[in-house]
Amino acid sequence: MIIPRDLKLRHIAGFLAVAEMESVTAAARQLSVSQPALSKTIADIERSLGNPLFDRVGRRMLLTAAGKMFRRHALTAISSLEAGVQAVSGQSGQDAISVGVLPTVTGGLFPFVTLDFVQDRPGVSISVTTGPHGYLLDRLRAGAIDLMVGRMPAPDEMAGLRFEFLYDDPIELVARADHPQRTASVEHALAESPVILPTRESIIRRIVDEFLNARGLTHLHPTLETVSLNLALPLLMNSDMLWFISRGVVARELDAGSLIRFNLGADYMSGAVGITLQHTRNENRHADYLIELLHLSAGTLHSAD
Repeated sequence: MIIPRDLKLRHIAGFLAVAEMESVTAAARQLSVSQPALSKTIADIERSLGNPLFDRVGRRMLLTAAGKMFRRHALTAISSLEAGVQAVSGQSGQDAISVGVLPTVTGGLFPFVTLDFVQDRPGVSISVTTGPHGYLLDRLRAGAIDLMVGRMPAPDEMAGLRFEFLYDDPIELVARADHPQRTASVEHALAESPVILPTRESIIRRIVDEFLNARGLTHLHPTLETVSLNLALPLLMNSDMLWFISRGVVARELDAGSLIRFNLGADYMSGAVGITLQHTRNENRHADYLIELLHLSAGTLHSAD
């Protein structure tokens, strides 16, 4: 066996948590361990494997190429181990489903679908994982989640997967309602204001970059990169920052009038949101029912628009 003798399950759990959160501090809080202890765990696993698994960029922990490869195999191993535990213990796992959800739908469609689901099937639990697009795709391929709800993967990511369309979700440039550039052109507003861009790992970043290139704004340097509403909203409300983000993330704020949108004048600043599944997957009637509810809710949403 080539697995290092000092590589334990807690090392794998710690590694996966840091990879998901991109932060030792946040991962330590999630695992209920101290930050120094988790830092030592990461150092131990890197020493055992003989490769750095993370690049330390400021306070962020970003996976190296070796880290991405190891995460893919670690997810597969954990999923297989969980299946073995279920098989031996007699737990079928059919009273629980696991869903990966991108920020695009966490603030709009998905909570209402979840409410309908738990009311109809109170004995079934839903485990929701959020994170970057690539991370959730890895979880889906490893069988760690039953389905992923978010933007359509790129063609080169679709091997072994299938996508079920729900609705189109445009990308907006938003700011607080009393922003000083609210009546200015997009180009002028971007030139005069700090800008928040989606993270480079997000699927909408490529679309935003294409828009900026088309408008001759390749020199634009973002103040921050995030797709997190919890982080971006206080910044928007207390500064002159602008934010490129999917409408689904800020739909409530736009409807309430606390945020405004600029007219980008670009029809291509939109993308399909839907359900990504493995081509071949285990039967799960509860997951199938959740998928049905998502389609029904999306149809109602589209009709209302």
